[in-house]
Amino acid sequence: MGWTRSYRSKLAAFSFENVAKYWRYCHLYGVNNATRLALRRFRTPKGSPPASVTVLPSPALSVAEHAPPRIEKIISVVIPTRNAGSNVDQLFRRLKSQEGVKDLEIIVVDSGSTDGTLTVAERCATKLVQIAPEQFSHSFARNTGAERATGDYLLFMVQDALPLTNLWLWEMATALETNSLAAVSCAEYPRADSDLFYQFLIHNHRGSGDSNEDRILSWDESCSTYTGMRWNAQLSDVATLIRRDVFETYRFQRNYAEDLDLGFRLIRDGQKLGYLQSTRVLHSHNRPAYYFLKRGYVDARFLVELFSSFLYPAVDDKARLYSDIIKMYAKVAKLGRVFTVLQFPLPVGGFVDELRSALQAHATDTVVADQAFDTDLHGLMECLLKEDDVSFSIADARTNMILSHVLDYLDRLGMWISGVYDVVDSNLARDIVQAVHRAFALYSGTHLAYLYMTLASRGEVGQSVARLDRTLLSGV
Repeated sequence: MGWTRSYRSKLAAFSFENVAKYWRYCHLYGVNNATRLALRRFRTPKGSPPASVTVLPSPALSVAEHAPPRIEKIISVVIPTRNAGSNVDQLFRRLKSQEGVKDLEIIVVDSGSTDGTLTVAERCATKLVQIAPEQFSHSFARNTGAERATGDYLLFMVQDALPLTNLWLWEMATALETNSLAAVSCAEYPRADSDLFYQFLIHNHRGSGDSNEDRILSWDESCSTYTGMRWNAQLSDVATLIRRDVFETYRFQRNYAEDLDLGFRLIRDGQKLGYLQSTRVLHSHNRPAYYFLKRGYVDARFLVELFSSFLYPAVDDKARLYSDIIKMYAKVAKLGRVFTVLQFPLPVGGFVDELRSALQAHATDTVVADQAFDTDLHGLMECLLKEDDVSFSIADARTNMILSHVLDYLDRLGMWISGVYDVVDSNLARDIVQAVHRAFALYSGTHLAYLYMTLASRGEVGQSVARLDRTLLSGV
């Protein structure tokens, strides 16, 4: 049975879709690099999420008829903060209104707030720990808060997440206790004012939107591949509840994606995790494109460190990559002009086609100052423009490393929007263009990481690439 499954997996590698992808990668990354990547992927397939996962039974409770059976545990909530604004006051109120647990303590670890966060924390938190801004890392702040905790369970949260009901924590703790889990996380609802890009990210994080069940995750045969391993190891520090004795054994260890790393180490050692779709927090961000460039860069760097089966294309031509990024920047910066000449409302597919045509149009532009949609991103483009012999010959859509991925994103975004809206008005059109801005930045960040990692694997990282690496790693 195992041999047959392996044989079918190898045979599937020669599907029309994969052959077409290989041909596309030949155009993007060169025949030699595309062939090396294909051979590595043939030996170590990317894989897919497990075909089936254990469904996590929902707590049986009719709120209208019964009070929740109290869980006799003290829960310590650890919240790293910095300039949280009004959100943190609302978070404290929501936490203190939670029902069905023995007691709750709130531990705030602040790293240099200059707004009113400290004043609110001194009034509302059980314990306030202050660390210097330069001491902050995602692991250090959370480990520091956990060291001050006295509870049976630890709840790690972010400062801008809000529980949606008074039974949210009870549902998390009940799932943990009744299923012998080491830790449990929950899904997110985007805020009403969240941008379209983040809403689509949350949609994709649900497993392509095809699974709305609460799940028990553990190590299984799917973990032999990168995708299966990442699916089964998903914890989210937006809200993660973990047994204190388990956490004291494992702790957070990385400065970035510390929650995914913790989940990976837990399932590797035979622990079970829970992921709740039915229990959620309100959480989202409206972050600029430059943030997602840095996020894409750090994500790629981290995934290669954590997952040996994570494969990436070799990118070793710095001048060509910089040229491709800058050409794409000039294109996406001008997308706002597209909807200024259109008559709305338009069918979703029609507007997506207009954007696709604009992105594929021939252009030789470099960075244009008055087209900047993100000043920090624009500054980075100007830095890349000064590097080496950046060429601006007419771009070929088949060979631009960034354009291919942005077009694929635009198609997937359009399909998702079509399931929600029939037509696009001017406001939605503006949101779609801004989502494309962020997608461009994200893919540019991942490719800059591919460049660094390719050169680093050969011992060829120069001073300018090392300097860029330090810039993009900082502050994420």
